[in-house]
Amino acid sequence: LLSSFSAPADTLLSAMQTAESRVGEGSDSPTARACKTGMQKLRGLFIKGSKGRLRGDGNDEEAMAGKRGTLEYNEEEEAMEEISDLPEINRSGSKPFGSGWGPASPATPRGLLGGAQPVARDASLEHHAPPEWVVTYVRLLRGRPLRWFFLLLWLSLTLSGASIYFPLTRILKISVEPPYGSESEAAKITYAENFPPEPVTLVALLSTNQRNAPNQTLINADAEMQLELLPPFFSYNPEGDLTAETESISLDLKKRVQPYLELVEWPADVASGQQAEAASAERGWTSARGSGVPAPPPSPAQLKPKCEFNFYSFFDMPFEVQMVAHSFLFPSKFGGQEGMIAVHLVSCYGHAIYKECVYKHEWFCEPVAELLESWADYREWRMEEFPESPVDLTFVSYPVVYEDIIMGIEWGMALSTVATILAFIVLAIMLRNIRQLGLVACNILTGIGTTLLIMYPVSYYVMDVNVCAPAMLVAVALAMSIDYSLFLLTRFNEERLDGRSITQSLEIALATQGHTIVVSGATLALCFTSMLVLPTSTITSMAAGAATAVLQSVLVSLSLTPALLLTMPRFFTADRMLGLTLDGTPFGTYRRASSGTVAQFGATIDRPTIIENPQPKKESIWAHLGRCSQRGAPVMFLFLALVMVPFAMALTRFSYVEDLTPLMQTTHPATKAFISISNIYGQDLTTPVQLLIMAPSQKAMASREWSLATCHMLQDLATKVTDRMHEEGHDYTMTTADFNGLMIFRGGCLADGLKFGVIDVMPAVHMYGMYDMVADLLSNRNQTATQVYVHCQVDLFSEVGEAWMRAVRASLPRPEVIRQPLGGHQDADSANYVPYGRWDDVEIGALHLYGMPLEQMDGAQYTLRRMPVVVLAIAAIICVILGGSFGTALVPLRAVVCITWMLVVAIGASVMVYQLGYLEFLGLEALAPAGGSLFWISPSVALAVLVGLGLDYDIFLMDSVMENWQEGKDGREAVIAALDQAGTIISAAGVIMFLAFGALLASTTPVLNQIGFMLCVGVLLDCFVTTKVTIPCLMALVPDDANFWPLKQSATRELAIGREPSFGLEGIGQPPGFRRSLSWKWKYGVALEHLGHTI
Repeated sequence: LLSSFSAPADTLLSAMQTAESRVGEGSDSPTARACKTGMQKLRGLFIKGSKGRLRGDGNDEEAMAGKRGTLEYNEEEEAMEEISDLPEINRSGSKPFGSGWGPASPATPRGLLGGAQPVARDASLEHHAPPEWVVTYVRLLRGRPLRWFFLLLWLSLTLSGASIYFPLTRILKISVEPPYGSESEAAKITYAENFPPEPVTLVALLSTNQRNAPNQTLINADAEMQLELLPPFFSYNPEGDLTAETESISLDLKKRVQPYLELVEWPADVASGQQAEAASAERGWTSARGSGVPAPPPSPAQLKPKCEFNFYSFFDMPFEVQMVAHSFLFPSKFGGQEGMIAVHLVSCYGHAIYKECVYKHEWFCEPVAELLESWADYREWRMEEFPESPVDLTFVSYPVVYEDIIMGIEWGMALSTVATILAFIVLAIMLRNIRQLGLVACNILTGIGTTLLIMYPVSYYVMDVNVCAPAMLVAVALAMSIDYSLFLLTRFNEERLDGRSITQSLEIALATQGHTIVVSGATLALCFTSMLVLPTSTITSMAAGAATAVLQSVLVSLSLTPALLLTMPRFFTADRMLGLTLDGTPFGTYRRASSGTVAQFGATIDRPTIIENPQPKKESIWAHLGRCSQRGAPVMFLFLALVMVPFAMALTRFSYVEDLTPLMQTTHPATKAFISISNIYGQDLTTPVQLLIMAPSQKAMASREWSLATCHMLQDLATKVTDRMHEEGHDYTMTTADFNGLMIFRGGCLADGLKFGVIDVMPAVHMYGMYDMVADLLSNRNQTATQVYVHCQVDLFSEVGEAWMRAVRASLPRPEVIRQPLGGHQDADSANYVPYGRWDDVEIGALHLYGMPLEQMDGAQYTLRRMPVVVLAIAAIICVILGGSFGTALVPLRAVVCITWMLVVAIGASVMVYQLGYLEFLGLEALAPAGGSLFWISPSVALAVLVGLGLDYDIFLMDSVMENWQEGKDGREAVIAALDQAGTIISAAGVIMFLAFGALLASTTPVLNQIGFMLCVGVLLDCFVTTKVTIPCLMALVPDDANFWPLKQSATRELAIGREPSFGLEGIGQPPGFRRSLSWKWKYGVALEHLGHTI
């Protein structure tokens, strides 16, 4: 029992004599006398055992029995019986058994008098007194003040976090933000400073139903210009096509828009911003930060238009405008079988409408939501009333697209919640106690709630938080809470089965698995933190949320779980019939076992349970698998390297997409409508590219000279872009007709007129106010800045499209370059250029190329350019944390090798599936390529999660390996014993994570499918290949001592393998089952003490 203490025999003997004298001081009770007698017999037993087993020079069988912890002397049995028959001292405020019987002496090793020393007959050398700080922590938790402080603190934080979930969702960013310091960020800042929020358009897409009306057209696309009247007008012939049906739909949709255009008396509460907020809250609408529009100034109620909506329909336009709009609204290349009706949503109650306002439930966007719902009801009515209608009708707008994206994310979160039920079933099988699932559930809810509470002020004052961040932090909190709870509770239950009391079991569990949790959490949080070097808030916000979730999971696991266990010890340890009884409740029974033992479900918090004749445990299948990998270690290593080759080759073909469609649900009607509009009308309508021109002054912008100079500059720009594209090897010719703005249309300068043939229609355009309407749409309120829409003839997100965007940006005139800070961000990858154009001796002004495609392109390029830095940072974190934790050099290096192998295989497999289409024959939409490549965010997000989960299981296994090595086993046997002890737990954790992440594969959002696939493959590889095969194989290839270099053998290990102890840095009395990294102060204090003794 005492052979494990790494201290000289005389030191232990002196400590026992001191303890024997102190036990009986001031007391002559039967308890004191019996304890004193037991100490005397133990001292005699120690002297007798130290002559043989402790020095390794006695009988071999007795030495082995000592190593197994099986005590075979009659004197010891008598002593144990006397100690086990002691009355329970836990009444009238006296100290309980195990907490010490007086002021502890510094020279007295913990375990001789403390309650952590077990009295089980099958105790092995791995069980020793926990560090003093663990014992002190548990003792404080047993007191009511600290325990109730933890319980009330976590309860209040959880409830607060749950209450701010919906307010948090209102301030999240849906769009992918541009990188810090990039030119796209400069353009976005310029747009926000000079223009109102980007216009929101509600589009009704009309299509000919080929089943009900084959070969018919919505309008006669072959109609020709009629010249009988001046000015000329455009006529169409409704005969033989579906024009009447289309016009009827147009009239119905306009009727539903008309109520929002009427003059109404604005509510009095809209007159002031605060009253509007209160009124909107009563209606269930919440205003959120980020609208960018100030509250309406106080004014008396008066008749005003409720909203400003511009309705654009071919059938609602003058003849002259029809002639111009016909080719756009009904593209001739589709034969008149496709068309659209659009509504430009400008403002409501004086507030500009922006894309996210419906999702954020802004009070002034309530009419927009009503209009969307009204049009959706109209579509449903038409489908019911006219099932054979020859015209198909679908709607799409950015509010609907954002709703599509949000619904996909929420559906993925809901699937993960359902998968949690399956994970709890696996947990119940592992813990064999359904009641302890309540502890896991508390950890999950508390971790998620506190993380949300922290991210709320972060989203306000620190960074823009992406809408995907809550899903990310929930997934990480769920994974880590389950893992950490499984590690801690499994060890706790194992110690309980070995006969230890609740206090002793909790101390050992916190000292062993607490180290695993702390090291894993610190490494994981730093890995996520390393992603903050990436330049886009879309990823950094998710990384910040994940790092916060990990740290909260660590804190909750090490504080809330012990507090709940000590608050209701009998309830959570009553495991008879898996806990499905009334044991441990006021309605249950408390049963004492015979012979001084305590029943399994009724053990007290301090009295241990004595286990009679423990049965030897059969070696698990994971230990057999480890032995097999060690027998042919060189062959296995070569096999693993060959397995990685095809995945590495696939990884070299990695490409990515930047389109929005991977974020949208594949089954949502808005997704199909969005893709159809992009195909029919081009990306100019869905994801336009604009050239922002900041004129020197309002007077200059209104002059004819400025208009002509700007037009000539754009015409020259088309030639330069064409030349640059040809130089790069792309067969692309840009024309002047690709620019459309106030100064240029169809390639001609509007200052020279707008001619169709020989007829100039510009006077008619001015007469009907069309030019002024377009000017209001394209220019800012002060008429000092305008936008020019730039058309791309290919897919903007293709290789040629990206080359075109770079060519346009690089070809802008830059005679004068000014470097300026943008939004407080600086970035070495960007010069932050603001080009000032000058043409025909006329100052044009600052030029910015702006648009979501440019933001996506910059985000992908900047992020992937920084990924090597993130990978190197993660590798350095692994080496520092693991090296400092375990004190060895090869453990972190081997971890880097194993994780690299897993990442190459997991990401390479995703390239095979989602880019090369290797599993497309299965017909599963979740495994089908979306856009032909991976979405650029998917590998960036999955990388940190995969590294974290891999390290989690690696650290858990290596903790057990080090523990067994310190007990005397060599490196090969230590890893086999660790697999025997921890292999099933790691496998169960892997299955739980597979279920949680596998739910993402059932989602209808492609980006979630891709992330879920990479995480599932990585988890399975790490749990069933890396820990079971790769680590044993690599440890077998290295000599025993080299696996743990430069760690010295502790005195305990030397005693265990039969050597004379040579005390070094490890010092006296350090329990070999616990990591030295948790007691730096103790380690160096002992080292200095030994140095003083030596001097």
